[in-house]
Amino acid sequence: MNWQQLVDVLTANVPAGSITTYAEVSNWVYGVPNRNQPVRSMLVGARNNGHAVLTNRVVSADGTFADLPDGANQQRDQLIGENVPFDHAGNIDLNAIAPIVLAHARPPVA
Repeated sequence: MNWQQLVDVLTANVPAGSITTYAEVSNWVYGVPNRNQPVRSMLVGARNNGHAVLTNRVVSADGTFADLPDGANQQRDQLIGENVPFDHAGNIDLNAIAPIVLAHARPPVA
């Protein structure tokens, strides 16, 4: 899988106002939820090629934000604008919004 294929999956499955997690992406691509570094590399590739809006919808499993070069506020501001709910600590409120499960997304192309 490469960043473009990940962009296709995020486009098809994670619309505005929703989120998914690094663990969900990892589980979908690799079959295990803990391959965060390869997932991060694909997200950086997508982001570097103009797809920050999509990559901003991928958050940590605990609802915190990625450590982005331009800071978490850019990601937070976008998600606030998409009406994603936040908790009192300023993280994604995972009790109010469930991450999109990618298990049923079309499989990665080899």
